[in-house]
Amino acid sequence: MRRRPAPAPLSMALAFVRRHVVVSTLAIAAVLGAVAVPVVAYVIVPALVRTTLVEDLPERSADASDSIGAETLRQGELVRINAVDYGSGRVRLVRIGVDLVLRFEDVDIAGAPDMYVYLSDRTDGQPGTFVDLGKLKATNGSFNYPVSASVDISTVRSVVVWCRQFSVTVTYALLT
Repeated sequence: MRRRPAPAPLSMALAFVRRHVVVSTLAIAAVLGAVAVPVVAYVIVPALVRTTLVEDLPERSADASDSIGAETLRQGELVRINAVDYGSGRVRLVRIGVDLVLRFEDVDIAGAPDMYVYLSDRTDGQPGTFVDLGKLKATNGSFNYPVSASVDISTVRSVVVWCRQFSVTVTYALLT
């Protein structure tokens, strides 16, 4: 009976490496999958979510002492920045009696996470010194934001829709 020769140390080493390469590859794939799913859920999905809101322009408050109706003080068009960050539609700063309202009209704004509306003193689409009006209510439609009477509108040059998560302008409108 003939004996089989003992495996060479090199072939044993290659078998060990082959076996561990498969295990290592599976482990890396599992880790990447565990990282990719939350990233997609947190970053990509909000960009795909579209919301629509249609609000009427508020009426003059009953206790307003003057008879002035809705008066557009300044307005502008939302702009497309690039293929990912864009907006279209009109933005108006409206005085209704004694109240001041920022009105988005027939807008279509790119989806992104954590979007806020700012009144900015700059004309380049950056927030600069700004007044935070709150989270963006919707990506599509027509809606309003009350503006505090303490805001000096003479310093407001633009409306900026800002993504806080990525510190980037989604769209903006110069007010003229």
